[in-house]
Amino acid sequence: MKKAKRRVDPTRPVAVIDIGSNSVRLVVYESAKRSPAPLYNEKVLCGLGRSLGSTGRLDEEGVRRALRALRRFRALAEQLGADGLNIIATAAAREAENGDEFIARAEEICGCEIAVLSGRMEANLAAQGLIAGNHTVNGLAADLGGGSLEIMDIRDQKLAGGVTLPLGGLRLIDLSGGSLKKARKIIDEALAGIDWLPQGEGRPFYGIGGTWRAFARLHMAQTDYPLSVMDGYRISYDEAVDFARLLDHLSPSSLEGISEISKSRRETVPYGALLLERLLLRIRPTAFIISAFGVREGVLYS
Repeated sequence: MKKAKRRVDPTRPVAVIDIGSNSVRLVVYESAKRSPAPLYNEKVLCGLGRSLGSTGRLDEEGVRRALRALRRFRALAEQLGADGLNIIATAAAREAENGDEFIARAEEICGCEIAVLSGRMEANLAAQGLIAGNHTVNGLAADLGGGSLEIMDIRDQKLAGGVTLPLGGLRLIDLSGGSLKKARKIIDEALAGIDWLPQGEGRPFYGIGGTWRAFARLHMAQTDYPLSVMDGYRISYDEAVDFARLLDHLSPSSLEGISEISKSRRETVPYGALLLERLLLRIRPTAFIISAFGVREGVLYS
């Protein structure tokens, strides 16, 4: 794995770019202190891994969108005075046949090396980010991206175990041919091989990733929750299962007109809800808790 560029000046802003299977995001933090405030946050939905499951390759239009976004993000980071770029790439780039070619073009545009994370490293950074945002974490956690799902067991502020599964939202849509019934079978077969999931019973279950944040926003709207604070939002086990079952029977078109989630998230929300339901039933945690901290914050603190 290539090493991400390390910062030198702790007083200058820190720029982190996350090249995911669904989106490319830039976050510029004020500094590398423990709880830094983000100065700038922008996401471009590129869909790099849209057809990865069926073709084994990055989506061509997704590659064009991602490279355009990276050009813009480099310019923005420089304008904001960031001390270089810290860039990571996850499931789509590491698994695709044309992943190396894409990374080479991206490095040329960005002028620095890009760290292509293994599944283990991705889980480790997600755990570090979660712990940095919540010092009392003790439970299972899962980071849902477009191409993969990382499940982690966090005990005593450390990653005690983890696994990476090909169950990202875009990949599920691709492999199932857009069928939630087929997606359920794919999910259940994958989860059946993880015998330590019941170790999460009676402990919180933490959710990381944009699709699950969209799930939480819908729940906030459904329950007239008075705040818009996402980090630490808690849904009881029974309520989370019931709400997931409600959403995983919906089609993307049925979510049209709901302002709480963006158009780009509508296609993955039913699959994210289905995956959450199947996980909750196997884990039986006390509650489902949203974390706004994840891999990018893990990069910042590592």
